[in-house]
Amino acid sequence: MRLSVIGIGPGSDAYLVPAAQQALADADVVIGYHYYFQFITHLLKPGCVSLGRELSEEEARAELAVNSCRPGTHVAVISSGDAGIYAMASLVYEYAARQQRTDIELQTLPGISAFQAAAARLGAPIGHDFCCLSLSDLMTPWGTIEKRITAAATGDFVTSLYNPRSQKRNWQLSRLREIFLAHRAPTTPVAIVRQVTRPEETIHLTTLAELDVTLVDMFCLVLIGNSQTYRFGEFLVTPRGYLARKPATGAEIQDESFRQIEAELQRPDLAAADRWAVVRCIHSTADFEYEQLYYAQQQPLEHWHAYLAGGGTVVTDVTMVQAGITRAYREQYGVDVRCYLNDARVADLAAREGLTRSQAGMRLALAEHPTALFVVGNAPTALFELAEQVQAGRCQPAGIIAAPVGFVNVVEAKLKTKSLRGVPLVIIEGRKGGSSVAASIVNAAFTLPQAL
Repeated sequence: MRLSVIGIGPGSDAYLVPAAQQALADADVVIGYHYYFQFITHLLKPGCVSLGRELSEEEARAELAVNSCRPGTHVAVISSGDAGIYAMASLVYEYAARQQRTDIELQTLPGISAFQAAAARLGAPIGHDFCCLSLSDLMTPWGTIEKRITAAATGDFVTSLYNPRSQKRNWQLSRLREIFLAHRAPTTPVAIVRQVTRPEETIHLTTLAELDVTLVDMFCLVLIGNSQTYRFGEFLVTPRGYLARKPATGAEIQDESFRQIEAELQRPDLAAADRWAVVRCIHSTADFEYEQLYYAQQQPLEHWHAYLAGGGTVVTDVTMVQAGITRAYREQYGVDVRCYLNDARVADLAAREGLTRSQAGMRLALAEHPTALFVVGNAPTALFELAEQVQAGRCQPAGIIAAPVGFVNVVEAKLKTKSLRGVPLVIIEGRKGGSSVAASIVNAAFTLPQAL
């Protein structure tokens, strides 16, 4: 005994696959929603028994099909579109499993689904990731459906809607539209395809904002494009990718990285220049906490860009910060970047005054370049020395970037620096920072016109 679950396609013979036609021609009993028999009766053999049932009797049809199986008989259950998509296959297999009917030779014959036929009529709307949702809450709780709607909307899936609206279920599509508009552009293309492939077929193209839900009934499939879908005449086209090609060159990769970082920033109080510095810090660390740790005083990036463009001097506490400042920018503006840590005088000064090497190097730098831009990315003792000299009025630097990293005296050095007045500052608050972060802020000042 055989039991075939057959997808008869969207309605036209031209969309009924040959394997399904052969199975229908061989069937002794055919069970299905009575409306569908008009599409397949001419394919049945003489004497075939047709058992039509109402639309709401899906479980009864599955039970009838399994119980009708007898030795030497071939029973067929028909579904429109594909029998495995919101149709009879799962119910038939579930009932057969519950009854342990291992004596039945089960098979499912695929059909062309409504969303595939509608997509073909529309041209090329499902060229990228897509999903299908049923808005019927007869078998699925609405809370579950709404979670899936939200996931489809936020995931930017092209979305096909089955069971979109009926006389009794007339609010679900409006709710879906509301959720999608919270995550998609109002201009997102939408298609309403009614009675697809049948003589009475109609196609209505609109947008998410202008979608009139009253035009939709149970004979319709609604298709919503993703953020890339566009209208081309009477067609909808969804490109196979979000970019013409993936970033390949170093500049392209960097620009795409900056774009992704920008999209995730949250602080509304950051000026455009400071936002640019934050992007560069995150780019060098992949750590979004730097957005919250960033503190700026007296519009420092604008001040420093003008200073550097005029050929200013930068002093760093360690050579790693010096190395991180892009050579091309230094050469473009004639900027001298100095680090005194390995100066021959440092060891003697440190021993004589009881200083750390970093502190001694900073003291030498301040004596020779009291108006430089000072960048500290490693040593809190160097930052203490710098802050004390500024506080004592012995120098007037073009600015201070305070980004030492660590545990001992790091936070205290930054707090002392924050108390300074009249000096353009950027401070990475807390324990975090480092050479790459400090250098990134200098590079942000060099490239500030890109952000404005």
